Formats: sequence, C-alpha cells, structure tokens
Amino acid sequence: MQKTHNYKVFKCFSRKFRIGGVEPPPYVKLIFAKYSCGGAHIETAQLRRFLAEVQGEEGSTVADAERIVEEVARRRQNRSELADHHPPSLSLDDFFHFLLSDDLNQAIKTQVHHDMTAPLPHYFIYTGHNSYLTGNQLSSDCSDVPIIKALQAGVRVIELDIWPNSTKDDIQVIHGRTLTTPVSLIRCLWSIREYAFIASPYPLIITLEDHLTPDLQAKVAEMISVTFGDTLYYPQSGCLEKFPSPESLKYRIIISTKAPKEDVESKSVKGKENSLQKEGDEDEEESPRGEECDLLAELEDEETVRAKQRSLLEWDVSEPMNDQEASSHKTKFMYILDPFGFDNESYEDDENSSTDSRPGQSETHPDYKLLITIQAGKPKGGLKSALSIGSNQIRRLSLSEQALEKAAASHGADLVRFTQKNVLRIYPKGTRVNSSNYKPMLGWMHGAQMVAFNMQVLFLEICRGSEGFICFAGEILSKGLSQLFVLRGDQEDLLKFVGHGKPLWLMQGMFRCNGGCGYIKKPRFLMMKGPHREVFDPKRTLPVKTTLKVGVHMGDGWSSDFSPRHFDSYSPPDFYLKLHVVGVPADDTKKKTKIIDDNWFPEWDESFVFSLTVPELALLRIEVREHDRSEKDDFGGQTCLPVSELRPGIRSVPLFDKKGEKYKSVRLLMQFEFL
Repeated sequence: MQKTHNYKVFKCFSRKFRIGGVEPPPYVKLIFAKYSCGGAHIETAQLRRFLAEVQGEEGSTVADAERIVEEVARRRQNRSELADHHPPSLSLDDFFHFLLSDDLNQAIKTQVHHDMTAPLPHYFIYTGHNSYLTGNQLSSDCSDVPIIKALQAGVRVIELDIWPNSTKDDIQVIHGRTLTTPVSLIRCLWSIREYAFIASPYPLIITLEDHLTPDLQAKVAEMISVTFGDTLYYPQSGCLEKFPSPESLKYRIIISTKAPKEDVESKSVKGKENSLQKEGDEDEEESPRGEECDLLAELEDEETVRAKQRSLLEWDVSEPMNDQEASSHKTKFMYILDPFGFDNESYEDDENSSTDSRPGQSETHPDYKLLITIQAGKPKGGLKSALSIGSNQIRRLSLSEQALEKAAASHGADLVRFTQKNVLRIYPKGTRVNSSNYKPMLGWMHGAQMVAFNMQVLFLEICRGSEGFICFAGEILSKGLSQLFVLRGDQEDLLKFVGHGKPLWLMQGMFRCNGGCGYIKKPRFLMMKGPHREVFDPKRTLPVKTTLKVGVHMGDGWSSDFSPRHFDSYSPPDFYLKLHVVGVPADDTKKKTKIIDDNWFPEWDESFVFSLTVPELALLRIEVREHDRSEKDDFGGQTCLPVSELRPGIRSVPLFDKKGEKYKSVRLLMQFEFL
C-alpha cells in the first residue's frame, strides 16, 4: 500500500504526494526481462549469468547465486514462495531488493586484498591527530572516548601528548599550554588495549609527544609494558634496521616518539633545530603581542571579560580569515579564557619541539628508549637535510600542512624518495583551533604514510536563524555535553568550522579501501625509481590511463530516514547529485545531474565520463543536495569511493551524514564501468 502525505500550501489548499513504496524503475524491469527470458522469475543459473555479464563477477558460480537467492528470500520472508520454484529464483521485486542491498551488492571491495607483506613505508596508514581531544584544540576535554571511537572506525595511528601532572608524580594526557582538561595516561592505555584490534588486526601505532622527565619516562615504560604485555612490539637489538610488514605485526602495538639522541640536545641550538618547522609554520608560531597588551588594558572588570568571552564564543565564521587573523583570534581566545596563565609563544603542536619542554634533562630513561620502535624527529640543517637521511637510517619525520605545501613546491621529488624508505607524517597547522582539517591528497600524492586528521566527536546542530544559519556545537563526553559554542554564518562555513566537511569525507572514503583495515598499499609508481633516481612527479600531466563511466540511476530511503517536511514544508524534496573526482590536478573534475522535482524517489538516469591519468589515487566524491529556490540547498547525504576499489556493474551505494555516520536507509543505485 502506497503511503502519502498532504503538504499545505499558503494555508489554503493541500497537495498530496507519495512518500513510500518505491517500485522497480523501467531499466531494472528491462534487465530483469532480459535475464529471466521474459518470465516472472530469474532462476539461479540466470542470476549467475547476470553476475558475470553485467556485474563483472566472472568467477561467480551457481552456488553463489543460490546464496543470494536464499538471503533475499530470508530477508523478505517469502520462503514459501521460494520453495514453490525449482530451482530457487527471484521475482522482480526480489531482484530489485537485491540490487538495492548495499551488503549483498556492494560498490567497493569489502575484504582485505592488498599484499600486506611489504615494509610499513609501502602503505598509507589511517592516522589521527590529537586523538584524545573531544572537540576544539584549546578548551575541550581530553578523554579516552574519542580514542575508542577512532579505533572502532579503523584508525591505526593514535597520538597522545603526555605531560607531568600538577604534582609532577604522575602522567596525564593533555594538549599542553592550553585550557584543555586532562585525562590520565593509564586510562587511555587501558582503552587502547581493549579496543586496539576491534576493527582491524593490523598493527596499531601510538605516537607520543613526550614532555616528561626521565623518572616519569620510566613510569611510562612500566605502564606501557604492563598494560600491553606481549602485544607490544619493539626490536630486541634496540635499533630498528628495517621496517617490518603489517602482516608480520598483526595484533601488535608499536610506540613511536623522538629519537633518544635528540632528547639531550641543548636549548642553545633551539633556533637552528626548529628551522625545518619554521619553514612551514612561521604564521603558526607568531604571537601578536601588541594586540595582547591592548586586550589586557581592556580587562577592567568581570563584565568586560564576559563580554569578550561572548564575542569569541559567538563567532561569525562566514567572514574570510587568513592564517594571521586566525592566529590572532586564537591568541585572544586563549587569553580571554585564562588572561594570566597564557603564553602563546610556548604553544606547541608537534613532537619536533617537545624537547624544549624538559629543561635540565640530561638523558632519556633506558627502559623508555627500548620501547621506541619508530624513531621520530629530524636532523639539523633544515628541509633538504631532513629529506636526505643516510641509507642506514630509517625514521619518521613530521611536517605541518604548511611545511608540506612548501616542501612539495621546492622538494617534491625528495619527499617521494624519502617516503619510499621512511615514514612521513603530516599534521594540521596550529591555527586550526576548531579541529578542522586540510586537503589530504597533497600528502598522498607525495607518498606520505601518515596524513593525520582531527576526528573529534562533536555535537552538531545547524538551524536557520533570522540572520542566516546558527550552529550549536559542543563536545560530547560519556558524562554529556561539556561545552556549547554558538556560531553564526553560512552553512558550509559552519561545517568546516566544527571540523566536519569535505576533507574528512575524503579521508573516510580513502580508508574504505582494502576492507577498511587501516592500511592501504601505496601505488607501485610511488615506490619506483628510474635509472637516474627519478621518481613520480604529481605536477606532471600524464596520458589518460583509464576512463570511468558513472551511471546515476536512482535514489531511495529519504522518506524512511527523514520527516516529510525535513527538506521542504510545501512539497517533497527536489534532489540532484554532485560528482567530484579528487586526485592529481589533471584528474580533478566536477559533474552534476539534473534536478528531479517533488520526488522522494528520484530517478536521474544520467551517465558521466571521467578521464583519469592516475586512477590509483582518485576518489569519487558523491553528494546529494536538495534544491531550494529561496535559500541555500539542503544536504541530502554523501559518500566517497576510492576509484581503484570500484566494482563494475549496477551497485548499491549507501550514503552518510555530515559526520560520516551511515544513514539507515538512504542509498543510491549507480552503475560503474571502466572503458
């Protein structure tokens, strides 16, 4: 029975529209008629032929087809009808149900299928940044909850900043020199032990930003050893000469932090040692001290302080802001919240400078040194020296997103060569105090294994106000909502401000590769060298390698997951699709379907062609929008699919919300073909 809904227009009359009971579209009926030979059912042998000829599953068997028929029958509770047909078969509605089932008819491969026996630098690794933070980088709570959620999502690199507690006798995890509230290290370690391999059996890497004295380092070594036991991996010789493979490190935990020899450097050479980071982070470290002094003069009474706090917590994010302005806003934000305890010049964002937080330290504790499997840091002499590590050394180097951009412009080939043997980690610039993210493709194009992203769990509610959109954003903890920020501006700007948006969608889509195990084998060309040491150049335009044809057939599920008036008060939604291939510059292409008016079950029946020069790195980003004639178009779902993982044929594509959580029912029926 068809469900309908009455939409009232101008309070004068009603319009009745169907909102339930999607039917097989004409092209599905044509395919069914072809493979059923005009009959009322597709038998298993005919279904196997469909799987081989249309879906590209040439190795499928009659037994595979039988399993599909039995599962569809079980879900649709029509076993009695199934029993009446010999051999077992599917009706038209059953066949349509199969095509729309994203677990039976997946668009991408769901099993681990890459070679997992190569050394770690041969893989992109799912990496988190400041994994313990629940929200923004300056005043949110630290907790093990976001660590657990990251591990459940398949993240394989967890970052912990470890500092002494107030009495200097224990260790806490906290974003140093900010107003974040700490969580104990041991609690984080317990949660990591419990959830480390819940989503993937492949190695978990813990990167430590260490701000400890030797006695506390010894305590950390004991905590880690006791908590992880035999799952902890470290080289018995004390020096890793070659990176192991993910396969050999299944169910093992690895520690990565600064190399011991760099822990004893004198502060007198701090300027020289930080030259690499300053190449990319000059704006990040600047402190507008003049503005800070002016601000201090304004702090005359409590009401002034509260007024300043309100002006900062009610931020119009649609105003353009460059890095210098963002840094200034960060300074004011931190200063207002703690006007007498703030020191912006000491604000750190990477383990490269953690040494300077341990004045007077003369030696790293030997037990602590032993646990460091992947040594992090950089040699003296700047970027060129950092990327020219000797053949007998392997290590991890960290660069901010700004430093990466400069390095890619001037030393792109050196970056690629470095990542063929060593590990490169990229992290967000310090002005991203809102836990937003950057474009990850530049790092991947240069072979960076660890492109670290903020994956904080935020409460997010965006609604229309009298002056545009208003966003209520806060940090979610197990105890409830810890903070609330009121932000005003454009809807897209609000999404970017709270850390959600297209960069995070790309990251989530990329790591759907290889069964979602958190490790993706890098394309072979990123690991190759020519006779004259030449390597892959992302800026060079290559010949077209393959052409992807994408068919956009129909969509379903919005009427189940949304209220009848969610998109429009007067009529059903007007959906259209945006397609964007993200990859090397030559492959970056955008397409858009027509708008289907007043329909909860849009049928587009359009095809698009994408010419790809480097399909191994390409991602197909899909976004559904609802056309609004008077306001900005509404969001109707998104997904991101790695092109290299696409399965040919007619496939079900589930959609996700703005935070990357899968909708219960919303999906697209699409077709993929490599020409």
